[in-house]
Amino acid sequence: MEKIITRTHYNCREIFAKVGMSLYVVGIRVQIQHRFHDHDATELVVVTKGRGWHATRTEEHPIEAGDVFVIREQDQHSYRDTRDLALYNVVFDLAQLHLPIHDLDTSPGFRALFSIEPRLRSTHGVRSRLRLSPANLTVVCDLLDNIDKELDRKRFGYRCMASSLFMQVVGYLSRCYSSIEDPESRALLRLGPVLDHMESALDQPIRLDDLARLVNMSKSTFQRAFRRTLNTSPFDYLIRLRIQKACESLATGDQSVKEVAAAVGFDDSNYFTRQFRRIMGSSPRDYRHHALHAGDCCQKT
Repeated sequence: MEKIITRTHYNCREIFAKVGMSLYVVGIRVQIQHRFHDHDATELVVVTKGRGWHATRTEEHPIEAGDVFVIREQDQHSYRDTRDLALYNVVFDLAQLHLPIHDLDTSPGFRALFSIEPRLRSTHGVRSRLRLSPANLTVVCDLLDNIDKELDRKRFGYRCMASSLFMQVVGYLSRCYSSIEDPESRALLRLGPVLDHMESALDQPIRLDDLARLVNMSKSTFQRAFRRTLNTSPFDYLIRLRIQKACESLATGDQSVKEVAAAVGFDDSNYFTRQFRRIMGSSPRDYRHHALHAGDCCQKT
């Protein structure tokens, strides 16, 4: 099926209810100019034809046939200056699908494509990219076509068949990413264990020596590789991760600023406040006030 994008928000939960599972595939022709939009589920984009520019709130880059990337739930993005651009949108909720991932989540390609790249794209921008060869693109498009047919026809066992085909897509793309030759993407693959460790241990002391050891580099080599790949230092990247997590807690929880600071690895709440103001442009208390006020306004409307 093929549609022209006209909306700024996509309610994927309604679509999931109609197809009977948390997976949907749609072919799209993109207009020349397209406003920022978001989805309430993860979105896998496979560009099948043409070219254009893809933009997030932090970066933009040219895209063409064969490009593959993932957009996280609620992350806004748009397309511009498109020329005959066509793509597949695959929207899904991996947790709700209950798929047997097995050893896939230990694959460097899987972590880079489905976890690290999307996270970096929304916070720092990212230069790495998966671009499929024509032959590999054909394989992926055939799998997506078959998923679309299963979801459309809803014959007996269609959920099982669609899930199985989607797992093949995820596994195939992860292998393609793991074998990528682009230097930027290779560097991101190598730094994957470090980025995963940083995110999973925000409340713990993190030493530069330990991070370098995770990827078998000297401290100086690791620092150069990190800055070259992410355009920032490991320390500043970690601070920003912690502040981002603190923003989530401030906007949704009732912990004190001191408790929030401790939960994301800051022993000194004054230092936390200074770093928060540097990155977010306001104090933690002001941020919480505005976030809660915005939430109240949304409920009233």
